[in-house]
Parts: sequence; C-alpha cells; structure tokens
Amino acid sequence: MRVVLLAQAQEDLDEISEPLFSEVVKRLETLKDFPELGAPMAGPFAGWRSTVAGLFRVVYRLTPRGVIEVAYVRDCRRSPLQ
Repeated sequence: MRVVLLAQAQEDLDEISEPLFSEVVKRLETLKDFPELGAPMAGPFAGWRSTVAGLFRVVYRLTPRGVIEVAYVRDCRRSPLQ
C-alpha cells in the first residue's frame, strides 16, 4: 500500500521535530503493511481510522484504490491550564 499525505497532514508533519518526527514516520511506514492498525472512528469521522505515534494522533482512511490517505497528524498533549 501507498501512504499519501493530504495538505493538512503534510503541514502538520513539517512542524514536528526529532525525535518525534521519526516516531511518526515509523508509524506511517507501519501502516503500509498493517493498514487496519488504527481504530475505526465513529460519528462524523466514520470511514476514518486513528492511531497514535508517540505524542501524535494520525487520522487516515483506506481508499478503494488501496491508498492510505492521511488527513492530519495532531499533537495530543494537552496545554496547561492557565
């Protein structure tokens, strides 16, 4: 399978520095062999899957053409209360 980063996912990935960047890339590589690794999402995100790579959530879907489309890579850390 092939992994394609949609525009927002590419922007998100460009903002991540080492060593976290390597963790995310490793997870994306793993998805090529195990595309159903992530848990299916529900509600308005039905059809999408989610997996965690270090501190980041990767949201993606499998297309009928056998492509893994990554919608975004979001930092899951909570900001401190102010």
